[in-house]
Amino acid sequence: MNIYQQELLRKLSEYECTGQYNEESKRLEVSYGGIPLCSQNEDAFLRYHGDKTVTDDWKAALENMKEQAAKIREYVRMYETAPPMEISDISEYRRMAEYGDTVLAGMYSEQYGFMFTTWRQSADKSSVAHGDYTPNFDYVKEAFITRSGLLDRNRLFTEDEAANLYRCIAYAQDNCESLTYEQEQELKSLEEKLQYGYPKLEDESPSFEQADAPQLNM
Repeated sequence: MNIYQQELLRKLSEYECTGQYNEESKRLEVSYGGIPLCSQNEDAFLRYHGDKTVTDDWKAALENMKEQAAKIREYVRMYETAPPMEISDISEYRRMAEYGDTVLAGMYSEQYGFMFTTWRQSADKSSVAHGDYTPNFDYVKEAFITRSGLLDRNRLFTEDEAANLYRCIAYAQDNCESLTYEQEQELKSLEEKLQYGYPKLEDESPSFEQADAPQLNM
């Protein structure tokens, strides 16, 4: 089993999936609820199994596997082509990206998988400081973009800000009777963009209604 397959295997439990490596085919076989879902080859690409209309949960699990396999291909390839950090104390890390005085680096352990970090580095690249360590590749990419100044942090929404904007969109859709068709489509597009950037919004849609608000008894 290679590095791509080991990475996907580590993540399967997060999606209630199980995996078994097939020595003969050199593929990682993935199942959901005991039903074959897909298999991953040594290049991290998936082959899908079974009836794709089994259940909505099964289809959701398959989409999760597609997303994870693509993400694994991205960071493993970055890691494998990256040069080592030329600093003795952190030589186990590889320099995956850099911009200005900010560097994104990663290290790999067969036992624990990947660890990523962003650092501030000196002008001569002989030392680093203020590491922000995480096993989450999505987080470290965002941290690199904001720490390096590639994107102004003030132009990003926090989770709470995104949830409030999502509430406003839902409220306007439900209560504003004067919306034109074009305006409805613009709100729908913005809603979908927020769901893509902040997946929790779709899973736990926030509302202005407060279920636990105190009731007035007459």
